[in-house]
Amino acid sequence: MPTKKRSTKGTKTKQTKSKKASPAKQKTARKTAATPKRKTARPTMRKAAVTAPAIRVEALKKTIAYYYLLSYCPPEQVVEFVNAAGPLRKELAKSAGMSEKAFFNAVLPEVCRRIVSYHEATREPSPQWVNALVSSAAAVEKSPENLSLFQEEMTKVARLPQRALPENRLHRKKGCAYCRLPCHYGYFTLVSEPTFRELQTMLEEETKMPAGERSPVQPVWGFTILHLGKTMQSRQAFIHQAHLGNLSYCLLLLSMAKSRLAVPEAQLQAFQAANQAMILGG
Repeated sequence: MPTKKRSTKGTKTKQTKSKKASPAKQKTARKTAATPKRKTARPTMRKAAVTAPAIRVEALKKTIAYYYLLSYCPPEQVVEFVNAAGPLRKELAKSAGMSEKAFFNAVLPEVCRRIVSYHEATREPSPQWVNALVSSAAAVEKSPENLSLFQEEMTKVARLPQRALPENRLHRKKGCAYCRLPCHYGYFTLVSEPTFRELQTMLEEETKMPAGERSPVQPVWGFTILHLGKTMQSRQAFIHQAHLGNLSYCLLLLSMAKSRLAVPEAQLQAFQAANQAMILGG
C-alpha cells in the first residue's frame, strides 16, 4: 500500500567583459579543451547540453527525478504510481508544447545520458550503459515486469565504481561510507531540490515530544515522504521500505552538507543503526 505522508507546514523558497586573450593563449585554451579530464564532480544542468531545444532545463530535472521515483516504486504499484503522477506528466509535456508521448520519447535519451554521466562521474558516459538504460525505460510504466527490468538496470548503473565506491560517493566525507547501498540516491537528491527548512521544523517538533516517544528516524522518514509527494505532485508516495530508509539517510546527509553542519561520526553511525532497524522492523 502507498505510504501516507505526515502533515507538516510547508515553507516557500524563493555575468563583466573579459579581456580578449592573445592568439597564443587562445591556442592553449583550445588544446586544453580538447583533452577533458575525468572528475568526480557534481553534474551541472547546462542548457546547451539539452538535446531537445524545446525542453527546458527545469523540465529535464523534474523528468530525471520522475524516473528515479519509478526506480524506488514497488513494481506491483506501477499503475497507481502512473495515475498519481498524471498531473506531473501533463505539466512536463505542456512546458515543451508536446504531447506526453512525444515529450517522453524526446527527453528519455538525455535523461538516461545524464543519469549514467552522474554514476560514471564524467560528462562523456559510456554509450552501452546509456543505450541499455534507454531500452529498459522505454515502456517502464506499462507493467510490473517492465518496471522490474528498469529497476534492475538502474541498480547496475548505481553499482558503477566511479560513484559506488565509498571514496567516490557524493558525501564521502560526511557519512556516505555508512550507506548500505551504492549511490542510488545522490543524483535524485540534487535534481529534486528538497526544502530542508521543512526537515528542520519536523526535527524541532520531534524534540518537543516526551523523551520516551522521540525517534531520531521518524521525522526524517516523514520529511522524505513529504518530499516524494511534492516531487511527483501527489498526496501519496510510492516507495519500497528499504529505499525509503536509505533515501532518508541520503537526504539527511545532503541537508548537513548544505548547512555545513559537522556531525560526529558516532552520531551518524547511531542514526544509521536505528534507521536500518526501522527498515527491517517496518
